[in-house]
Amino acid sequence: MAAKGKPLSAAAAARGAALLAEALDHHRAGRLAEAQVLYLKLLKLAPGEAELHFNLGLALMQSGRAGPAAERWKKAVALDPGHVRAWTNLGIAQAALGDAAAAAASLRRSLRLAPDLPESHSNLSIVLGQLGAPEEGETHARRALALNPAYAEAANSLGILLLQQARHDEAEAAFRQAIALNPGFAQAHFNLSLVLLAQGRLAEGWAEREWRLAGGVDGAGARCFSQPAWTGEDLAGKTIVLYGEQGFGDSLQFVRFAEAVARRGARVVLEVPRPLARLLAGAPGVAAVVAAGDPWPPCDYRQSLMSLPGLLGVSLDSIPAPVPYLKAAPEAAAAWRQRLAALPGRKVGLVWSGDPRPHDPLAAATDRRRSMALDQLAPLLEVPGCSFVSLQKGPAAAALRRLPAARRPLEVMDGVGDFADSAALVTALDLVITVDTAVAHLAGALGRPVWILSRFDGCWRWLLQRDDSPWYPTARLFRQQRAGDWAGVVARVASQLSSMADMHECGENETKA
Repeated sequence: MAAKGKPLSAAAAARGAALLAEALDHHRAGRLAEAQVLYLKLLKLAPGEAELHFNLGLALMQSGRAGPAAERWKKAVALDPGHVRAWTNLGIAQAALGDAAAAAASLRRSLRLAPDLPESHSNLSIVLGQLGAPEEGETHARRALALNPAYAEAANSLGILLLQQARHDEAEAAFRQAIALNPGFAQAHFNLSLVLLAQGRLAEGWAEREWRLAGGVDGAGARCFSQPAWTGEDLAGKTIVLYGEQGFGDSLQFVRFAEAVARRGARVVLEVPRPLARLLAGAPGVAAVVAAGDPWPPCDYRQSLMSLPGLLGVSLDSIPAPVPYLKAAPEAAAAWRQRLAALPGRKVGLVWSGDPRPHDPLAAATDRRRSMALDQLAPLLEVPGCSFVSLQKGPAAAALRRLPAARRPLEVMDGVGDFADSAALVTALDLVITVDTAVAHLAGALGRPVWILSRFDGCWRWLLQRDDSPWYPTARLFRQQRAGDWAGVVARVASQLSSMADMHECGENETKA
C-alpha cells in the first residue's frame, strides 16, 4: 500500500493544495504521525473527500492501527462506492482484525470492480482459507499468480492453502517458488519448514525454521538480547539460558534437549511461561527456572528451545524420546488418585478444544480446525466401562454445563492452577484423549498413554500417515481422513476405547475369580 496523490475536487484543492502536498511528502517519507495530523486538518476542510479518508487509512494501517484504518476505509467506500483500493485495503484490515467474513465480502467487492487485481485475489485466497474454503482460496491464489507471475506473496498464499489440503509436495513447490521470487521472504521459508518437518526431512526443516527469528514469524524474533546466541561453542563451565518462544506445547516438547546441552558442561537455566515453571524445574539437565518476564541471572549464552534440535543435529532416528522425562510430584499424584478412586472402570481424561487466540487470525483459523465441540464426543461418552474426567480449560469448558449430569465428564479443573497440578492429575488417569494441544505433550512427556485426535492438515510434529510418534512412545494418532471429519475420528476412538474397556473388565473378573 502506498499513498497516492489522486487529485481532489477543485474546491478542496483550492483550499488545501499546499497542505495536501505536505501531507503526501510526509507520508511517502514514512513520517506517518505528521501525515496523519495533516490529513485530519484537510478533512476538516473537505470531510467528503474519499481520497483523504483513504490516505489517512493507509497511514493508520502502516502505523499498526488496523481498527482505525478500517473505519477510514469504510468512510471512503461510503463516499465513493467505486473506490477499488479502499475496498481492497478494507478487506486486508478486516482480515487483520480477525473478521474473515467481512474481509471476504470487501475483497469480493473490489474484484467485482476490478476483476484482474492480483492483490485482491491473493488476499481473498488467504481469507477463504481461514473460513475453511481452501479449494476456493487456491483458485484465487492461482489467479493472482497468473496475473502477476512475480507475486511472491501469492505463491506463499498458494502454499498455505495446499498445505491446508494436505498436498505437501505441491505446497513445497509453491513455497520454493515464493522464495525464488523473494529469497529473503521469511514467512515462506518458515512455511517451507512445516512441509519439510512433516515429511521427516528434519535437517532441512530445522534450517528453514530458523527464518522465524529473522522475520519475526510465529511470535519469534521480537525480543532483543544482550547475551550472544549459542551456536555450538564450547559450554564447559558456562551458563546458558534456554527460553521458550510461544506455545506451552513447544516448551514441553523441546525441554527434552536441555539435558543434551547440560552434558556439554553448561549450567542450564530455563525461561518458560509461569504456568510451566514449577513442572519444568524438574526436567533433566535444568539447574534453575526463570518465569517469563522475570530477570535472568548472569549468563554466557542464550538460545531458543526451538533452535536446539537443529544445533544438535537431531534426526528422526536420534530424537531423544525416553519417557517420562517429566514427573509429577508423588504426593500430588497420590492425592488425585485418592480423589478419583471412586470412579468405576478406566479413568479417561478429555480435551476437545485448544486456545482460540482471537488476536492472531491465522492461529485462530488453525485452532478452529484442530478443535471440536464437546457434543461431537457424544459417542465416546457412551462407551461403557469408562469414567471421563474433563481436562479442558478456557471458554470451551462451559459446554460441560449443557450435558445431562449422567453423561457429563467429571469437572476437576478448578483444582488445577498450573502444569504441575495438571501433571499430577494426568498421572492419576489411565488414558488421556485430546485434540492437538499442550495436554498431548504433557501426557507424552509424563509417559502416560495419550490418544491424539489430529486435524486433516495435522501439525508437522506428528509427521505424515503414522499413528505413532517418535517424540512420544506412549502416543497414538487418530487422524481425520477428510477435512473437518471429526465423526469418523470419534467413531474409531470409541471402538478402540470399547475394546480396551472390555479387556480391562475381563482382567478384573479374572483377578476376582
